[in-house]
Amino acid sequence: MTGHLGRVLLVDDDEAMRRVCARILEQEGWSVILADNGRSAIDVVRTVELDCVVSDVNMPELDGFGLVAAIRLHDPDIPVLFMTGDPSLHGAVRAIDSGAVSYLSKPFDHEKLASGVARAARRHGLARMRRRAESFARKLGAAEDRETTEQRFQNALDHMWMAFQPIVDLAKKRVFAFEALVRTEEDSLRRPDLLIATAERLGRIHELGRTIRGLVAKAAADAPADALLFVNVHGLELTDEQLYSPDTPLAKLSTRVVLEITERVGIDEAIGAPSVAMLRKQGYRIAVDDLGAGYAALGALAMLEPEVVKLDMSLVRDLHLHPTKRRVVGAIATLCRELGSQVVAEGVETEAERETLAGIGIDLFQGYLFAKPRRGFAEMTF
Repeated sequence: MTGHLGRVLLVDDDEAMRRVCARILEQEGWSVILADNGRSAIDVVRTVELDCVVSDVNMPELDGFGLVAAIRLHDPDIPVLFMTGDPSLHGAVRAIDSGAVSYLSKPFDHEKLASGVARAARRHGLARMRRRAESFARKLGAAEDRETTEQRFQNALDHMWMAFQPIVDLAKKRVFAFEALVRTEEDSLRRPDLLIATAERLGRIHELGRTIRGLVAKAAADAPADALLFVNVHGLELTDEQLYSPDTPLAKLSTRVVLEITERVGIDEAIGAPSVAMLRKQGYRIAVDDLGAGYAALGALAMLEPEVVKLDMSLVRDLHLHPTKRRVVGAIATLCRELGSQVVAEGVETEAERETLAGIGIDLFQGYLFAKPRRGFAEMTF
């Protein structure tokens, strides 16, 4: 059964640690490839299809942070688990920020290593399937003439509607806000990621954003008067002059609106900071979305100075089972509060996750544990 689960690259300059970890993973059913430094590990990443990388942080020549940066240039999806014998809050935050999916403090037991690799590999498998599906979709798109794509996208705009998911404040036992989530009846573009990708390909992101903001403004008449409205804004929309106009329907509700900046590939500071300043002059508040995943790195906090920070569900998932992850989330929450930002935990699905988040001082929650997105505004009882 050896190797039936897939391949793991184990990187550590300590031979004894390599040997122990390899034995644990091989007993679980993984095929393990060993590297004693970051540079030799890069050669393996470039030539072998891997399911996970487990790496020491402190190594000569190229440390774990340099290794993960090199890995991300080759493949953005390969999960990397960091190991360290000298854990610190700063190191844990930096690990998550750099793209690692977990951070194991030495010494760790058999189960922590085995379960960490299994979870990371499952995530990589899903990402790999998604990438293949997107590649197939691109091939179909290349065969499809632009006119047909334009027609499908226009139909999506014409049959678009907004679902709303509550963000709850459990400390005050009330609905804090509702996030607006785009939906359409166009079968080929029902998935929001495909809808947005098509808008990008056609150069119609501004039109998509304007349609969404108009629908949110129209629906706002039925929203509870004391609840904020979260509206996603694509990074490219920051170049749309209409976003800053005081004459649009949404602008008239600006003091009730939180704009979630959702561009995960990065926002140039020369564009982002002035844009956010102009939006605040209109009365909008700003949220950084998905902190802990991709674009929304800690540097975005300094650039955007958001009123609200939303923790990515990858940090929330099974938080109660991972002490290091709890410390990281607690540190991030403390930092955000010190910067004047409220913190929302996204993707909360279990009571155990909710209780753990509440225990580290988070009061705002969003996820299926409370309500799924739906037409209209759900009434909540506490």
